[in-house]
Amino acid sequence: MSYLYDCLTRYGDCYELNFKVDKKLILDELLIYKNDWVKYNPRKNIPRYGLSITSLDGGLSGIPDLDSVREYNIKNNLNLDEIDFNKKTELWNLVDQGLGEFDGHLGRTHFIKMDKTGCFPPHRDQYSREINSFRLFIPIKGCNPPDSYFILDNKILNFTDGKVYFINTCKEHTIFTTGEYSLFVVANIILSEESVDKVLSNLSIT
Repeated sequence: MSYLYDCLTRYGDCYELNFKVDKKLILDELLIYKNDWVKYNPRKNIPRYGLSITSLDGGLSGIPDLDSVREYNIKNNLNLDEIDFNKKTELWNLVDQGLGEFDGHLGRTHFIKMDKTGCFPPHRDQYSREINSFRLFIPIKGCNPPDSYFILDNKILNFTDGKVYFINTCKEHTIFTTGEYSLFVVANIILSEESVDKVLSNLSIT
């Protein structure tokens, strides 16, 4: 399957697609869920919070879909993968416009909100021989300098709020927030010929 991932990365490590979400709708609707944010990866003392768009059971508990899948597996002797978290929650309608083309290929997908000083330290999302999913990223608010910095392979990325981006997160990357907060969507998409074709037929620049 890794050759399919190579098909995505030959066009760049970060590029915009012809999909978008309604930023204002999301910001307005998320006010209803202001008390439902769950600590993201609760073992880490970092101000990061999540709301599940897909989960194991279709609920918003965040357990274990907002935990570190790797660490949760080790602790509980399980073998869950990103693609196991594929049941839509009630928040799906907020991103359907941007991710609907990938319905049937959804893995773990969620909103992440990082308060000031929140970060994802340098890491790679995958580092195995075989790859079974890829990452789409949707910036919603506060995702560009000077409010926050997404650094991929030593390059600072800039985004348009509401647009959908492919990002090659096999490369080293880090995110940190310096403004009030940053809000974005991370979607894991099952790697298949169909999902790759959806990306490549919807490049914003061809």
